[in-house]
Amino acid sequence: MAYLWSSMLRRGMRLGFDRGVLGGSPVWLVLGALALLAHLAGRAMQRDVGVVMRADLKPDEVFEISQLRR
Repeated sequence: MAYLWSSMLRRGMRLGFDRGVLGGSPVWLVLGALALLAHLAGRAMQRDVGVVMRADLKPDEVFEISQLRR
């Protein structure tokens, strides 16, 4: 489903640029700008999955991982 949404936004941005900027259509320019804003908002809301903590453990140490509910 995410791939479909992504491809629709890319197509909207491309058509908005081609028909709006190059073709001179204000309607396509606005649709392309909205597609671009939706794309940027989606990227901004993506979770940043990265290294949160790194530690070296000695042979007798224990490290516990837990997840809190949202």
